Amino acid sequence: MMRGSPAGLTYNEAAPPGEPRVMIRGQTFHRDALTSLARFDHPQDRPHQDPSEEVAARYSVSFIESGLFHLHAGGRHWRMDASTLFLTYPGFAYRCRHDDRMPMDVSLSIECSEPLVEEVRSALGRRWRPRAACAPLTNRLAYLRHRLLETAEGGEAPLAAGALAGELMMALDSEADAAPGGRLFGPGQLVWYARRVEAVKERFAQQYSVPHTLAATAREVGMSPFHFSRVFRELTGVPPHRYLTKVRLARAAQRLKSGDGVTETCLATGFNNLSHFIRAFHRAYGVSPSRYART
Repeated sequence: MMRGSPAGLTYNEAAPPGEPRVMIRGQTFHRDALTSLARFDHPQDRPHQDPSEEVAARYSVSFIESGLFHLHAGGRHWRMDASTLFLTYPGFAYRCRHDDRMPMDVSLSIECSEPLVEEVRSALGRRWRPRAACAPLTNRLAYLRHRLLETAEGGEAPLAAGALAGELMMALDSEADAAPGGRLFGPGQLVWYARRVEAVKERFAQQYSVPHTLAATAREVGMSPFHFSRVFRELTGVPPHRYLTKVRLARAAQRLKSGDGVTETCLATGFNNLSHFIRAFHRAYGVSPSRYART
Protein backbone atom coordinates (compact mmCIF):
# COMPACT_ATOMS: atom_id res chain seq x y z
CA MET A 1 0.00 0.00 0.00
CA MET A 2 1.29 3.44 -0.88
CA ARG A 3 2.29 5.97 1.72
CA GLY A 4 -0.68 8.14 2.62
CA SER A 5 -3.26 5.48 1.75
CA PRO A 6 -5.93 4.92 4.38
CA ALA A 7 -5.94 1.61 6.18
CA GLY A 8 -8.51 -0.66 4.56
CA LEU A 9 -10.69 -0.23 1.50
CA THR A 10 -14.01 1.48 0.86
CA TYR A 11 -16.99 0.31 -1.17
CA ASN A 12 -19.26 2.46 -3.30
CA GLU A 13 -22.67 0.84 -3.04
CA ALA A 14 -24.84 3.88 -3.83
CA ALA A 15 -27.51 3.41 -6.48
CA PRO A 16 -30.81 5.03 -7.50
CA PRO A 17 -34.01 3.42 -6.15
CA GLY A 18 -34.73 0.18 -7.94
CA GLU A 19 -31.19 -0.14 -9.31
CA PRO A 20 -28.65 -2.74 -8.15
CA ARG A 21 -25.92 -1.55 -5.85
CA VAL A 22 -22.64 -0.91 -7.66
CA MET A 23 -19.85 -2.90 -6.07
CA ILE A 24 -16.72 -0.86 -6.63
CA ARG A 25 -13.77 -0.98 -4.27
CA GLY A 26 -11.54 2.07 -3.94
CA GLN A 27 -8.09 2.63 -2.46
CA THR A 28 -7.21 6.32 -2.08
CA PHE A 29 -3.55 7.27 -2.44
CA HIS A 30 -3.92 11.04 -2.17
CA ARG A 31 -6.68 13.58 -1.63
CA ASP A 32 -6.59 17.36 -1.25
CA ALA A 33 -8.60 20.39 -2.35
CA LEU A 34 -7.36 20.12 -5.95
CA THR A 35 -7.14 16.41 -6.72
CA SER A 36 -7.92 12.89 -5.60
CA LEU A 37 -5.91 9.88 -6.77
CA ALA A 38 -7.35 6.41 -6.24
CA ARG A 39 -7.36 2.89 -7.67
CA PHE A 40 -10.68 1.12 -8.24
CA ASP A 41 -11.55 -2.52 -8.79
CA HIS A 42 -14.36 -4.97 -8.04
CA PRO A 43 -14.29 -7.24 -4.99
CA GLN A 44 -14.30 -10.85 -6.09
CA ASP A 45 -16.53 -12.01 -3.23
CA ARG A 46 -19.55 -9.94 -4.34
CA PRO A 47 -21.44 -10.35 -7.63
CA HIS A 48 -21.56 -7.14 -9.66
CA GLN A 49 -24.51 -5.73 -11.58
CA ASP A 50 -24.10 -2.80 -13.94
CA PRO A 51 -26.55 0.09 -13.44
CA SER A 52 -28.56 1.25 -16.45
CA GLU A 53 -26.95 4.71 -16.26
CA GLU A 54 -24.41 6.66 -14.22
CA VAL A 55 -23.84 10.41 -14.12
CA ALA A 56 -20.39 11.82 -13.35
CA ALA A 57 -20.14 14.40 -10.58
CA ARG A 58 -16.55 15.49 -11.27
CA TYR A 59 -13.88 15.91 -13.89
CA SER A 60 -11.78 12.76 -13.92
CA VAL A 61 -9.23 10.85 -15.95
CA SER A 62 -9.04 7.08 -15.44
CA PHE A 63 -6.28 4.81 -16.75
CA ILE A 64 -7.48 1.24 -17.35
CA GLU A 65 -4.64 -0.74 -15.81
CA SER A 66 -5.99 -4.23 -16.51
CA GLY A 67 -9.12 -6.06 -17.58
CA LEU A 68 -11.79 -4.55 -19.81
CA PHE A 69 -15.35 -3.28 -19.93
CA HIS A 70 -17.66 -1.66 -22.45
CA LEU A 71 -18.54 2.03 -22.26
CA HIS A 72 -21.73 3.46 -23.79
CA ALA A 73 -22.41 7.22 -24.01
CA GLY A 74 -24.18 9.53 -26.44
CA GLY A 75 -25.00 6.73 -28.83
CA ARG A 76 -21.37 5.61 -29.04
CA HIS A 77 -19.60 2.52 -27.75
CA TRP A 78 -15.99 1.93 -26.74
CA ARG A 79 -14.10 -1.16 -25.63
CA MET A 80 -12.12 0.03 -22.62
CA ASP A 81 -8.84 -1.74 -21.86
CA ALA A 82 -5.22 -0.97 -21.00
CA SER A 83 -4.77 0.98 -24.24
CA THR A 84 -7.46 3.54 -23.32
CA LEU A 85 -8.36 6.26 -20.82
CA PHE A 86 -11.85 7.05 -19.53
CA LEU A 87 -12.68 10.78 -19.26
CA THR A 88 -15.61 12.40 -17.46
CA TYR A 89 -16.95 15.85 -16.59
CA PRO A 90 -19.81 16.95 -14.29
CA GLY A 91 -23.19 15.91 -15.67
CA PHE A 92 -21.74 13.40 -18.16
CA ALA A 93 -24.15 10.42 -18.47
CA TYR A 94 -22.79 7.01 -19.40
CA ARG A 95 -23.22 3.29 -18.93
CA CYS A 96 -20.54 0.69 -18.20
CA ARG A 97 -21.17 -2.91 -19.20
CA HIS A 98 -19.17 -5.91 -18.03
CA ASP A 99 -19.27 -9.33 -19.62
CA ASP A 100 -18.63 -11.12 -16.33
CA ARG A 101 -20.48 -11.23 -13.05
CA MET A 102 -17.11 -10.87 -11.32
CA PRO A 103 -15.36 -8.10 -13.31
CA MET A 104 -11.58 -8.02 -13.30
CA ASP A 105 -10.95 -4.48 -14.56
CA VAL A 106 -8.73 -2.16 -12.49
CA SER A 107 -8.53 1.60 -13.01
CA LEU A 108 -6.31 4.36 -11.65
CA SER A 109 -8.36 7.56 -11.45
CA ILE A 110 -7.37 11.17 -10.87
CA GLU A 111 -10.27 13.50 -10.04
CA CYS A 112 -9.78 17.23 -10.64
CA SER A 113 -11.54 20.07 -8.83
CA GLU A 114 -13.30 22.98 -10.54
CA PRO A 115 -10.53 25.46 -9.53
CA LEU A 116 -7.89 23.25 -11.15
CA VAL A 117 -9.96 22.87 -14.32
CA GLU A 118 -10.39 26.66 -14.37
CA GLU A 119 -6.60 27.09 -14.26
CA VAL A 120 -6.29 24.72 -17.23
CA ARG A 121 -9.01 26.67 -19.04
CA SER A 122 -7.11 29.90 -18.41
CA ALA A 123 -3.89 28.39 -19.75
CA LEU A 124 -5.63 27.03 -22.84
CA GLY A 125 -7.66 30.17 -23.42
CA ARG A 126 -10.84 28.12 -23.80
CA ARG A 127 -13.09 25.75 -21.92
CA TRP A 128 -11.65 22.31 -21.20
CA ARG A 129 -13.96 19.37 -21.81
CA PRO A 130 -13.10 15.90 -23.14
CA ARG A 131 -13.95 15.61 -26.82
CA ALA A 132 -14.89 11.96 -26.22
CA ALA A 133 -15.28 9.68 -23.23
CA CYS A 134 -12.40 7.52 -24.44
CA ALA A 135 -8.85 8.58 -25.33
CA PRO A 136 -5.95 6.42 -26.56
CA LEU A 137 -3.02 5.86 -24.24
CA THR A 138 0.22 7.51 -25.40
CA ASN A 139 3.74 7.44 -23.99
CA ARG A 140 3.30 10.97 -22.63
CA LEU A 141 0.08 10.03 -20.82
CA ALA A 142 1.69 6.83 -19.51
CA TYR A 143 4.63 8.92 -18.24
CA LEU A 144 2.28 11.26 -16.37
CA ARG A 145 0.52 8.24 -14.84
CA HIS A 146 3.93 6.96 -13.72
CA ARG A 147 4.79 10.33 -12.20
CA LEU A 148 1.47 10.52 -10.33
CA LEU A 149 2.05 7.12 -8.74
CA GLU A 150 5.70 7.89 -8.07
CA THR A 151 4.95 11.15 -6.27
CA ALA A 152 2.18 9.49 -4.22
CA GLU A 153 4.52 6.69 -3.20
CA GLY A 154 7.30 9.12 -2.33
CA GLY A 155 5.11 11.43 -0.27
CA GLU A 156 5.41 14.27 -2.80
CA ALA A 157 1.75 14.27 -3.88
CA PRO A 158 0.72 17.31 -1.76
CA LEU A 159 3.10 19.43 -3.84
CA ALA A 160 3.08 17.59 -7.16
CA ALA A 161 -0.36 16.04 -7.76
CA GLY A 162 -2.12 19.26 -8.77
CA ALA A 163 0.59 20.23 -11.24
CA LEU A 164 0.73 16.74 -12.74
CA ALA A 165 -3.07 16.57 -13.04
CA GLY A 166 -3.00 19.92 -14.86
CA GLU A 167 -0.29 18.60 -17.19
CA LEU A 168 -2.40 15.52 -17.82
CA MET A 169 -5.44 17.57 -18.81
CA MET A 170 -3.31 19.80 -21.05
CA ALA A 171 -1.73 16.74 -22.67
CA LEU A 172 -5.14 15.22 -23.35
CA ASP A 173 -6.22 18.45 -25.01
CA SER A 174 -3.12 18.77 -27.18
CA GLU A 175 -3.14 15.10 -28.20
CA ALA A 176 -6.86 14.94 -28.98
CA ASP A 177 -6.20 15.40 -32.71
CA ALA A 178 -2.98 13.39 -32.80
CA ALA A 179 -2.97 10.31 -35.00
CA PRO A 180 -3.13 7.13 -32.89
CA GLY A 181 -0.95 4.12 -33.43
CA GLY A 182 2.41 5.20 -31.97
CA ARG A 183 4.43 2.43 -30.34
CA LEU A 184 4.02 2.38 -26.57
CA PHE A 185 7.03 1.81 -24.37
CA GLY A 186 6.99 -1.30 -22.22
CA PRO A 187 6.56 -0.76 -18.45
CA GLY A 188 10.24 -1.30 -17.66
CA GLN A 189 11.35 0.78 -20.61
CA LEU A 190 9.05 3.63 -19.57
CA VAL A 191 10.48 3.64 -16.04
CA TRP A 192 14.06 3.65 -17.43
CA TYR A 193 13.30 6.60 -19.71
CA ALA A 194 11.31 8.44 -17.02
CA ARG A 195 14.22 8.31 -14.58
CA ARG A 196 16.57 9.82 -17.12
CA VAL A 197 14.12 12.50 -18.17
CA GLU A 198 13.54 13.42 -14.52
CA ALA A 199 17.30 13.57 -13.91
CA VAL A 200 17.71 16.02 -16.78
CA LYS A 201 14.74 18.12 -15.64
CA GLU A 202 16.28 18.31 -12.17
CA ARG A 203 19.66 19.31 -13.63
CA PHE A 204 18.03 22.05 -15.70
CA ALA A 205 16.18 23.31 -12.62
CA GLN A 206 19.39 23.49 -10.58
CA GLN A 207 21.82 24.57 -13.31
CA TYR A 208 19.67 26.73 -15.56
CA SER A 209 22.22 29.55 -15.84
CA VAL A 210 25.06 27.47 -17.33
CA PRO A 211 25.38 26.31 -20.97
CA HIS A 212 23.97 22.87 -21.84
CA THR A 213 24.54 20.95 -25.07
CA LEU A 214 22.37 18.14 -26.36
CA ALA A 215 25.36 15.84 -26.81
CA ALA A 216 26.67 16.32 -23.26
CA THR A 217 23.21 16.08 -21.68
CA ALA A 218 22.39 12.86 -23.55
CA ARG A 219 25.79 11.36 -22.71
CA GLU A 220 25.25 11.99 -19.00
CA VAL A 221 22.11 9.82 -19.03
CA GLY A 222 23.58 7.12 -21.26
CA MET A 223 21.69 7.85 -24.47
CA SER A 224 22.50 9.06 -27.97
CA PRO A 225 21.59 12.71 -28.67
CA PHE A 226 18.90 11.89 -31.25
CA HIS A 227 17.31 9.15 -29.14
CA PHE A 228 17.35 11.25 -25.97
CA SER A 229 15.83 14.26 -27.73
CA ARG A 230 13.04 12.10 -29.18
CA VAL A 231 12.24 10.41 -25.86
CA PHE A 232 12.39 13.67 -23.89
CA ARG A 233 9.96 15.31 -26.27
CA GLU A 234 7.63 12.30 -26.31
CA LEU A 235 7.40 12.18 -22.51
CA THR A 236 7.37 15.91 -21.67
CA GLY A 237 5.67 17.30 -24.76
CA VAL A 238 8.54 19.66 -25.64
CA PRO A 239 12.16 19.18 -26.84
CA PRO A 240 14.98 19.65 -24.28
CA HIS A 241 16.01 23.13 -25.45
CA ARG A 242 12.46 24.46 -25.17
CA TYR A 243 12.06 22.93 -21.72
CA LEU A 244 15.29 24.61 -20.58
CA THR A 245 14.14 27.93 -22.04
CA LYS A 246 10.87 27.62 -20.10
CA VAL A 247 12.81 27.02 -16.87
CA ARG A 248 15.08 29.99 -17.53
CA LEU A 249 12.14 32.28 -18.28
CA ALA A 250 10.38 31.25 -15.06
CA ARG A 251 13.52 32.07 -13.07
CA ALA A 252 13.84 35.34 -14.97
CA ALA A 253 10.30 36.31 -14.02
CA GLN A 254 11.11 35.65 -10.36
CA ARG A 255 14.25 37.80 -10.51
CA LEU A 256 12.46 40.67 -12.26
CA LYS A 257 9.76 40.68 -9.60
CA SER A 258 12.43 40.76 -6.89
CA GLY A 259 13.91 43.95 -8.37
CA ASP A 260 16.74 42.75 -10.63
CA GLY A 261 17.37 44.71 -13.81
CA VAL A 262 16.62 43.35 -17.26
CA THR A 263 20.24 42.97 -18.39
CA GLU A 264 21.29 41.49 -15.04
CA THR A 265 18.41 39.00 -15.22
CA CYS A 266 19.25 38.08 -18.80
CA LEU A 267 22.83 37.13 -17.95
CA ALA A 268 21.97 35.48 -14.63
CA THR A 269 19.48 33.09 -16.21
CA GLY A 270 21.61 31.80 -19.07
CA PHE A 271 20.51 34.13 -21.87
CA ASN A 272 23.65 35.55 -23.44
CA ASN A 273 21.81 37.69 -25.97
CA LEU A 274 19.65 40.51 -24.57
CA SER A 275 17.49 40.88 -27.69
CA HIS A 276 16.77 37.16 -27.75
CA PHE A 277 15.87 37.23 -24.05
CA ILE A 278 13.45 40.13 -24.50
CA ARG A 279 11.73 38.43 -27.47
CA ALA A 280 11.48 35.07 -25.68
CA PHE A 281 10.14 36.69 -22.52
CA HIS A 282 7.53 38.66 -24.45
CA ARG A 283 6.33 35.51 -26.25
CA ALA A 284 5.99 33.66 -22.95
CA TYR A 285 4.46 36.39 -20.76
CA GLY A 286 2.84 38.75 -23.24
CA VAL A 287 4.81 41.79 -22.05
CA SER A 288 8.40 42.97 -22.12
CA PRO A 289 10.67 42.14 -19.16
CA SER A 290 10.80 45.81 -18.08
CA ARG A 291 7.02 46.14 -18.09
CA TYR A 292 6.62 42.82 -16.30
CA ALA A 293 8.90 44.08 -13.54
CA ARG A 294 6.67 47.11 -13.03
CA THR A 295 3.37 45.21 -12.79
